[in-house]
Amino acid sequence: MTRTEDATHAIFEIYSKASYSDCIEVFSNFISAFGVKNFTILETDLGCRQRDVMLAHAWDDRWRSFCLQSGHLHHDPLLTMIERDHGAFTLTERMERNRPCTDAGHILRRFGAFGWHDALCVPIHRGGLRYGVANLVSTHRIAPVEKAQLTAAAFAFHQRLRCLAPKEGFRTPPAGLGSEEIACLRLLATGLSDVKTGEMLGLGGGAVHALIESAKQKLAAQNRAELVSLAHSLAIIA
Repeated sequence: MTRTEDATHAIFEIYSKASYSDCIEVFSNFISAFGVKNFTILETDLGCRQRDVMLAHAWDDRWRSFCLQSGHLHHDPLLTMIERDHGAFTLTERMERNRPCTDAGHILRRFGAFGWHDALCVPIHRGGLRYGVANLVSTHRIAPVEKAQLTAAAFAFHQRLRCLAPKEGFRTPPAGLGSEEIACLRLLATGLSDVKTGEMLGLGGGAVHALIESAKQKLAAQNRAELVSLAHSLAIIA
């Protein structure tokens, strides 16, 4: 089976999986053949990073240590390199195009110390400064043909997780939202009042109001309508 056939099969399998864990297993098995074990799948607003929603991640101990020590999780340089509608890119490509690449060179030097040699960023433009993003870290330089296969699979994986994560629950709290805040958001989106929402969740109307206000603060929403819109667009609720 050729790499193209492998990618096509993986994409078919990704879309056919009905559970979050099965979907991750298919994607992880596919990318491991490319030397990729560490990945991050998220929704982000580059104009307001506190809205970041982690849909999935796979980090080994070295990568977790690197992220925590370098502050990479909260200041991911790959995200600063995204240019609207310019598509997927690798770190090595950015360095070879003679663009400002201080960040790219710095990341590669840090990666090299841990045995990683390239990274692929797959941005999915949602409008404005909003993007879905898949970041993959590889133990070797990502060749153009590998980039094409990984990009196709990462796009499919991201889109599938947007459907599965809101239904099954997030492994990492999206934008710092707790389970009760998310439950309130789901019912708010259906048009229920605070009182009715509270009745369904076993909470008082005042508690529901406080949870919604907390969610507004965490997502930097100006009002409830914007809050619901953001929750949908960031895949926090289906």
